Amino acid sequence: MATETEELAAVQLPRIGTLTQRQQRGQDCVWCGVTLTAGAAVDLGPRPLRILDYTANWFPRACRTHPRGMGAAA
Repeated sequence: MATETEELAAVQLPRIGTLTQRQQRGQDCVWCGVTLTAGAAVDLGPRPLRILDYTANWFPRACRTHPRGMGAAA
């Protein structure tokens, strides 16, 4: 059985190029863009991001309203 962390890491996210800088940095929810506070954020886990020959990780976050996506309930 998958843990909640593994389930959140498997969530399909919007393409990073469609997100604002604040969403890319984890300051705003990747789904609705609401500004996140420490207690209101759900960490979606590190995601690999390949740019040319370099791979880095980005760390998206979501609000508690919809951590599994816009259509999914919390």
